[in-house]
Amino acid sequence: MARKKNKELLELAMDIAGEEAVEVIKALEKKGEATDEELAELTGIRVNTVRKILYIFYDNQLAEFRRTRDKETGWYYYYWHLETRRLSEILRAKKMAELNKLKKMLEEETSEIYYHCGTPGHPKLTFDEAMEYEFQCPICGQMLMQYDNTEIVAELKKRIEELEIELGLRKKPKKKKTKKKE
Repeated sequence: MARKKNKELLELAMDIAGEEAVEVIKALEKKGEATDEELAELTGIRVNTVRKILYIFYDNQLAEFRRTRDKETGWYYYYWHLETRRLSEILRAKKMAELNKLKKMLEEETSEIYYHCGTPGHPKLTFDEAMEYEFQCPICGQMLMQYDNTEIVAELKKRIEELEIELGLRKKPKKKKTKKKE
């Protein structure tokens, strides 16, 4: 597996199922195909957790299984393997979802004027909400002041631009040439 593809797969596994999922991916890459019991033994993770992770991978189209039946016992065995053919498609869909979420957040941040008491952890209120509380914080009672969200807006715009460039929805801005003084 290509190094970049492997890194993307591990990051995606971390996003969707946590650190233990990364260990399961590594074990599957090493074995190629394995049962949930074999993966649990290799990783030191409980079998139930491994199964849960494998089903999350299956739901996200990152893993598939082959089912065989033991003729003596009648038990079914599931042999799992990674399925990475659609990895780039899955990553693109995830980035598009993030982009849409960020655009909604930007819309909220730019369409409202917010008020805050200045205490971390206390709510940021819209103008209408602030009026309901007579411009006093509902938690501590301090006076609400207009909240400066320019940094948040700038960060959202920056991340949206980065994602749009990654997704090919926007061209990379050309760097301005600076003239040297003689």
